[in-house]
Amino acid sequence: MPLALARRVASVLAAACCVVAAGLTAAAAGPDNTWAPTGPFVEKLNSPVFALAVDPADGRRTLAGTASGTIYLSADGAASWRAVRKGAGHAVLSLAFDPGRSGAVLAGTGGGGVLRSTDRGQTWQPQPGGEARTVRAFAFANGDALAASDQGVLRSHDGGAWESAGLGQVRVSALAVLPASAAARATVVAGGDATQGTEPLPLFRSTDGGQNWAAMPATGQGGVVGGSSVVAALAGGPAAGSGARPLLMGTNTGLFATRDGGATWQQLAGGAVSATDVTSLAVAPRRADRLYVASDGGGSASGGLWVSSDAGGHFTSLAPPQPEVTALAVTGDDPPGLVVATFRPTDHTVAVWTYHDAGGKPQGPATPAPGPKTAPAAHGTAPAAAGRAGVLDLLARPETPFLALGAAALAVVVLAGVAYVRRGRQL
Repeated sequence: MPLALARRVASVLAAACCVVAAGLTAAAAGPDNTWAPTGPFVEKLNSPVFALAVDPADGRRTLAGTASGTIYLSADGAASWRAVRKGAGHAVLSLAFDPGRSGAVLAGTGGGGVLRSTDRGQTWQPQPGGEARTVRAFAFANGDALAASDQGVLRSHDGGAWESAGLGQVRVSALAVLPASAAARATVVAGGDATQGTEPLPLFRSTDGGQNWAAMPATGQGGVVGGSSVVAALAGGPAAGSGARPLLMGTNTGLFATRDGGATWQQLAGGAVSATDVTSLAVAPRRADRLYVASDGGGSASGGLWVSSDAGGHFTSLAPPQPEVTALAVTGDDPPGLVVATFRPTDHTVAVWTYHDAGGKPQGPATPAPGPKTAPAAHGTAPAAAGRAGVLDLLARPETPFLALGAAALAVVVLAGVAYVRRGRQL
């Protein structure tokens, strides 16, 4: 084979490989408004994934924590994962990138305190001061990191050891920070799912960055808002026009918002959002009017994922492949990208999905959601049926065209090699 021809063949092969790699990544992420499964984890999961986080500086860099205590990192938009911390018996319940410290990430565990990474999730170390605590949420205010623990709020200054910041009588499950003027300290709001006090709803606020706390009103017509007893999620809501940003609260009886510090509350439903067990709230970083609400439905099919593009005025369902949503993370891209974990309690099916929310009608994944286990077919019919299903599933996969292109490129190289050998023999 002439040298020039060999170079051309090598160039074609390299280009084909690049196309295949790019295509596989794009296929894993899925096109706009289409659900796509992420790459698999190393371990087989049978418990919900509660912790997901996306690097605000790189929307393709994603972290996930499992019930075994393993933390996974993806650098390609969740197309593939690698374990960066092996399980240590303490479930990972929360993950958060520190917006004030480049490369810093925090992980809250069930009974194992807080883990900290200073290299964007590559390596992890236990952080002193929170040993044996269960930590389910983080917030960042006035240069400090705050953690929601089973014994109140913890504070870490400048990456140092954790110390108590009050509310020791409350099992805190949610934190939110409401922005303030340059001359004032941010208001921190904490909510819990249990308290040893007498508060009708464990909801508190601090106007001095977590130094002092006071019960926050959460009453409406007829008593406690919606009959809620648990605060599961808090977030500073999107601004509507020139108005102040509301405080959003997800509870065991639905989603609520206040624009006046808790004096009055309004239920945000829009006829669509589940009235039970809101598990996650998120506002798109670059689309301040876009609000996402997730629910696991209390372990039932009434859960789901909804989006509002008018600051909570109206909601539409994003129709996730499985309705029991246990974790949610939103990228800083435009359109926003979502990473969503689901858990089906009937057969303990765990799945993680991606979705690009360009505002169109949601489309299901090319590969269907995993189904419950079923009994084998009658003798003599299962192999053929399984074979046909396997072929059809393979042909339907979005990565199939790119795999075919790679196979064709490989075939070109093989044929070129055969031609070269034959020509050498003739000479």
